[in-house]
Amino acid sequence: MHSSSMQRVVLALALGFLVIGSQAFASEETTEAKISDIYFKRIAVAPFLVGHRQPNIDESLDDTLSCPINLICVDDPSIQPDAGVMLQKLVQSALKRRYDHYVVPMDQVQAAYTDIRLDGSKDSPRTMARQIGQNLSADLMMVGMVWRYRDRGAIEGFPDRPASVAFVLYLVEADSGRRLWRGIFDMAQEPVLRDMARFPERIRMGLKWLSADELARHGVKEAFRPFPTHIKPVSLKPTDKGNTP
Repeated sequence: MHSSSMQRVVLALALGFLVIGSQAFASEETTEAKISDIYFKRIAVAPFLVGHRQPNIDESLDDTLSCPINLICVDDPSIQPDAGVMLQKLVQSALKRRYDHYVVPMDQVQAAYTDIRLDGSKDSPRTMARQIGQNLSADLMMVGMVWRYRDRGAIEGFPDRPASVAFVLYLVEADSGRRLWRGIFDMAQEPVLRDMARFPERIRMGLKWLSADELARHGVKEAFRPFPTHIKPVSLKPTDKGNTP
């Protein structure tokens, strides 16, 4: 097949996947519109937990938020040392773009995290979120966990092994610990034509090999694409003026 013909085929497939993707997101928004709005005054991003535990792909069976922290935070040399901090900053920026001054600054979050006392054998990510949230007077907490974060060629003996990043985000009510939303990103780069199911995503990535940090930045954007629109700052809450006499 000539190169021009191949380009036309790839473009047609890309357009088809993009149409399917937009239909999927539209259906999510339609379902979401039936859910009651949740308003908040302050939202904060907790320090990421780093370890090898992976959440259950079935959201209804995912008990990660209730799992003892020690079962999550297990040293794994394949995870880059700064992975948690990098992801926390990326999620902080994503929320800042969406909610502006309603997002608690990271230095305040770090101070609140330092003040709490956690028993890793008993306390869970949900406990951590509630304690940090109470210290900050935050209504909502974003809790993140990363279980894979490595650059291309980081595996000994596999110099061409691509970058790979995997993490999960949970939005939690600080007072009740109730989970409001979960977002997962799990990706190791592959050549474009080897993984056509993710072709639209590769288009958004720029069709190039990425570093782990670049892949993480892309991953946060992808994780937030289906973020619920019924989570709103109090400034958007309708006011009930009542009846005028």
